[in-house]
Amino acid sequence: MTDGPGGHPATPGGPTGRTRAAVLLLATAPSLVAGIVGTLLVASWRPELPNPVATHWSTDGADGFSGHAFVIAAPIVVGVIGAMLGCFVFAATRERNLVQSVTGLIAGVSISIIGVVVLTTADQRGVTDASAVPTPQWQILCALGLGIVCGIGVAAATPRWSQAVADRDIGERPELFLNSAERFVWTRAVSMSATASVILSAALVVLATVSFVLGSWIVVAILAVVVILTALLWGVRVTVNRSGVTTRGLFGWPRTTVPIADIDHAEVVPVRAMRDFGGYGYRIAAHGDLKGAKGFVLRSGSALLVVRRDGRRDIVVVDDAATAAGLINHVARHGGPAAPR
Repeated sequence: MTDGPGGHPATPGGPTGRTRAAVLLLATAPSLVAGIVGTLLVASWRPELPNPVATHWSTDGADGFSGHAFVIAAPIVVGVIGAMLGCFVFAATRERNLVQSVTGLIAGVSISIIGVVVLTTADQRGVTDASAVPTPQWQILCALGLGIVCGIGVAAATPRWSQAVADRDIGERPELFLNSAERFVWTRAVSMSATASVILSAALVVLATVSFVLGSWIVVAILAVVVILTALLWGVRVTVNRSGVTTRGLFGWPRTTVPIADIDHAEVVPVRAMRDFGGYGYRIAAHGDLKGAKGFVLRSGSALLVVRRDGRRDIVVVDDAATAAGLINHVARHGGPAAPR
């Protein structure tokens, strides 16, 4: 067995009762606890707050207001909704990759929203007229940052369990034959498709226009993050050798490595980026035969699907995926330096 993120051992044959209890706790507690803490904090500030409290701003300042009851109740309501969504995800799927990603996303979004309510309300303590409160900027950025950190933490803490390897292939399973002492390195680079490039470029233009019109450094910060992520995920290089499969961004990160000892087999599968994965980048499939598979989907086309012994599946859309899969299957079947048999 291998240790998962957060030091949790992989549980063979599906999640045990203890593992499921830990997953349910992670799916519900972060949102709920944040909501309770947020409501208690805002309630304790009630004597110091203006009535009504500013809850919406434009470039000219506050333009939306709510009573004390709303800002006090908002955090716990968001927390309860987040916990309910976490319960739904917990009940709806046993796919570890999906559970990990979605519970982290729910926790991150819930905590970000609660953080915005709490921090923008805290900024109004001691103010008599809420209309004089300037548009919050650092408060929103801090709330978003807190949500991102907490979401990543929840995803990383999700216990790992093994899943049965599918009893049928969803693609082709080629195999190439090599001499036992023959060394090889197969490597290919793949970059964003024209369609993905157009979508990303349009998004960057919209963000740049909004930041220019609003003159908000928050939007500028978001634009900078999007530009950095776009650069990091613009292309990846896939390398296969007797040690395993490595996929890394053009700047060295992000990077994933699957040791040959962990691989059951590899397949070549067709991928439609938008339909199967809902977009481009580092993605996870939420439905269909590829449900639960995650990896780099920068374009549509033939993809290398690596099926691990614990049932997890890694995918990357890359040219000549058949050769890569054939090499992997030969080494996984006959052994390599990382997996002597």
